[in-house]
Amino acid sequence: MSTEPNQRIEHLEFLVAHLQNLYDELNKVVFRQQTELDALRNHFMRLDHGYQSLLESDRSPRTLADDRPPHY
Repeated sequence: MSTEPNQRIEHLEFLVAHLQNLYDELNKVVFRQQTELDALRNHFMRLDHGYQSLLESDRSPRTLADDRPPHY
């Protein structure tokens, strides 16, 4: 009778070890995704800042000479 409880304990230990490994792997994935998200957020903010700067600089009045085709 003593082998059955030992087998159950070993099985539970195996499951806990497997779950701990799975938890560690998922934690690595979440950390990597957060790092990528932060980088993308920073990239977007730089692009948005550049776009806003272009919009502000483009508000100057234009003349017809500015609209000439490039072959003139």
